Amino acid sequence: MRERKDELMEFVYESTPNILSVKWSDELSVESSRFFQTIVSLFAIIQEKNVANLIIDSGIPAGGVLTEEVIHYFIQHIPGTPLKNIAILESPDYLWDNNLYQVIKLLIASHRLPVAVDLVKDKAAAREFFSPSLFIEKPKPKER
Repeated sequence: MRERKDELMEFVYESTPNILSVKWSDELSVESSRFFQTIVSLFAIIQEKNVANLIIDSGIPAGGVLTEEVIHYFIQHIPGTPLKNIAILESPDYLWDNNLYQVIKLLIASHRLPVAVDLVKDKAAAREFFSPSLFIEKPKPKER
């Protein structure tokens, strides 16, 4: 189900199995105030939909590095979310992917956030990464 699409980003939420996919426009610089506003929107949707699994598709970013404002917002808001897993899809820009992955991993480790993160090839790999939390087995009935 497509939730929102505009010139800056696209959100797709699947209530079952509780996955939010987000993709940014290739023309959007991560250092812009517009990018920061998309981060605010992202966290609002995560809270509203009670999202546990997030797929980030950064596309081919228009440049820049994550600003202190974005990093601080992430630190302040992720502990209050139901997020359990973040999968970052690989893009043609390996350096950007690795930078984003390392920043998120560092924030999670240094602030002891209960979130797992992984850099994956595609959405199928993301779903596989999420699978332990998606398909928790119900206890089998006891035999008599």
